[in-house]
Amino acid sequence: MNSITPGEPTPADTEAVDSAATEAAAAPGDVEQSEGLRERKKRERGQALRQAALDLALENGYTNVTVEDICERCGVSRRTFFNYFTSKEEALLGRADTVFDDEDQPAIEAFEAGGPRGRLLTDLQHLLASVVRTRLNKREEMHQYHQLMKQDPSLMQAQMSRMGNNERLFREMIQRRLDQATGGTGIPAADESPTAASATESQTERPDSGHCHEEDDVSVSTRAEALAALAMMALKATFMRLRKVEGDPAPVIAELFDELRDVFEEESA
Repeated sequence: MNSITPGEPTPADTEAVDSAATEAAAAPGDVEQSEGLRERKKRERGQALRQAALDLALENGYTNVTVEDICERCGVSRRTFFNYFTSKEEALLGRADTVFDDEDQPAIEAFEAGGPRGRLLTDLQHLLASVVRTRLNKREEMHQYHQLMKQDPSLMQAQMSRMGNNERLFREMIQRRLDQATGGTGIPAADESPTAASATESQTERPDSGHCHEEDDVSVSTRAEALAALAMMALKATFMRLRKVEGDPAPVIAELFDELRDVFEEESA
């Protein structure tokens, strides 16, 4: 079924090698520009592999699709495929260890580093809006996924297990942001203190307040837990609202956060 011999270099592989050789010989400024181009091409190829897996699954049924079929559709080798995914399930549903897309990574990295504005809630709103926009930009793909889930309900369980990682990943991202701001002291920096979780701040400001969840790789404080729960609530509410009225997610998320601030201010008055 597949005309490509496993491990055999393809035109795409040769192009990648040539690109790397050209980059090595380029001037420093050219290398930086080439690196950006290479990352973009890498992301586009990963997206093409995912789309091919989805199209083939809809055409032939998920159980009838092979890695070789996906490679043939995209004109790449098995070696290239496994540079991106470990299995056809991962190509179709995404990596098992994250629910975020590659397009989300710049916003995630900026948030963990203390940006883009240096205010915790403002930056969390910005991150959430970015994540929602990524999904909204893939409306057709999401529609295809819904069709596939109806066609093969067995995929729903695998998808739900990935979605279960969502809040855990938010907890870890937020904790890394808090750790970056405190320098590991457990005492929030001035620009990190205002949060909608103010009711629990007296506990989280103590260095001994952090605790480790067995399933997590990061020691997570009560503050990070509270903000992760807030993030999940805001995402769900935003998606529900945007199903009815299309628009930019940022104002929707900002309105939710403002309402929560008002609630906590009223409770503390």
